[in-house]
Amino acid sequence: MLRDRGTIKWTSMMLPEHLTQLKQDLLDVSKIEKPSLDAQQIEEMDIIVSEALEFNKELVLKLFNNGFVENVTGRVHYINFEQQKLHVKDQNDNTVYINMNNIIGVTYND
Repeated sequence: MLRDRGTIKWTSMMLPEHLTQLKQDLLDVSKIEKPSLDAQQIEEMDIIVSEALEFNKELVLKLFNNGFVENVTGRVHYINFEQQKLHVKDQNDNTVYINMNNIIGVTYND
């Protein structure tokens, strides 16, 4: 029976530049566009953030970052309206500064 090496035999023929470009192309394909939020969604997120600040509740913030969505879990420590930033204490007690324009979703962490 013939035993084939599969894709191993082809990897030696690829240049490092080709592998780098292939990885970059795969990243570019998986990127998404920033979702647009209407006024009602923004108002609901403002209410949730304000309640979390008042009652010291933990939130899960969905952030848009260069074509990808990240989740940040923590408690809102301060709202800086001048710089449009949230100061969030994460689970490791580190302060994370979040640009309000990058927030695409807010939920309570139950």
